[in-house]
Formats: sequence, structure tokens, C-alpha cells
Amino acid sequence: MSSPDFKQNYFELFDLPVAFSVDTAALGARYRQLQGEMHPDRYAGKSDLEQRLAVQYSSRVNEAYNTLRHPLSRALYLLELVGISGEDVSRQQVDGGFLMMQMELREKLESLGELVDPDTVLEHLITEIGDDLRVLRGTFATAYGAGEHSAAAAACVKMQYLDKLLREAEQLEAELSEKRA
Repeated sequence: MSSPDFKQNYFELFDLPVAFSVDTAALGARYRQLQGEMHPDRYAGKSDLEQRLAVQYSSRVNEAYNTLRHPLSRALYLLELVGISGEDVSRQQVDGGFLMMQMELREKLESLGELVDPDTVLEHLITEIGDDLRVLRGTFATAYGAGEHSAAAAACVKMQYLDKLLREAEQLEAELSEKRA
């Protein structure tokens, strides 16, 4: 077994360009290829060192895949590559207009339980949040691609807010579906 290069960044590991836009089909294909080559089960009869390396490499491949597969974690990773930590992103100032929009969306989400038929409102809310996230992803991609890392970080912190709200809305949607079932 050749020793894996643990110094490669996740994009290099998957033979992808360092960019926000990722070819998800190529990512998935490379993931399956890497896991096939280095899965720990293939090294069961090998030396302890080779077994440990296979486990470490497999773990790194899984971590890299999960990071690159999700837009928010990919954005945070890209910022990390240019020296902007997750803590730095979290400290970004968010404009008042965005915070007001965030509060309105959260109020809509919290008031759904009071509605007779919350499904339609929830569906519209999830669509609205998803649309806002797509716009922010575009903003991030443009800023990052132009080397405007501060603007990319500002878009990323907004993505974090909306991503969290979207997960909460989807959780509520799942809970409402369970109640109907």
C-alpha cells in the first residue's frame, strides 16, 4: 500500500478544482473509487500499520466527502483554506435588513402551530428559505471566485442563519407528516 498523502486538501483528494461549484457526480464517483481502494476491510490481513493507515485514510475520505457534498460546509472549508476560521465567519457583522428578514421568517415558522392548515404555509416558507439560500450561495461563489474573501465570509454567515432555519422548517415538516400518518 502506498502511503496516502494526508496533506492534500479535500479538493485535491477528490481531483476537483478548488471552487465553490462542485461536480457532484464526479465527487460521488471519486468517493466510491477511493473507498474501494482504501476501505479498511481490504487490509484485514495486512500489518497493523497498513490497517491503521487504511482506517485513517478512509476516515479522511469520509470527512472530505461530507464536507464537499454540502454547500455550507464546503463554503466554510473554502474560507478555512484562505485562513478564515469558522469563528471568524461567526463574528461577521450581519446587516439589519437581513436580521429583520430572519426574524420574520422565524416568526412565521413559530406561528405555524396556530394555523388550521400549516402545510401550505410551511411549504411556501421552505421554498422561500431555499430560494434565499440559493441567492446567497451565488453571492458566496462570486465573491470567493473574485478573491473577495471578506464578502464571501459575510455571505457565508448569512448562509449559516438560513441553513439552520431551513433545517428547523424541514424538521417541523417531518413532525407534521408523522402526526398525519
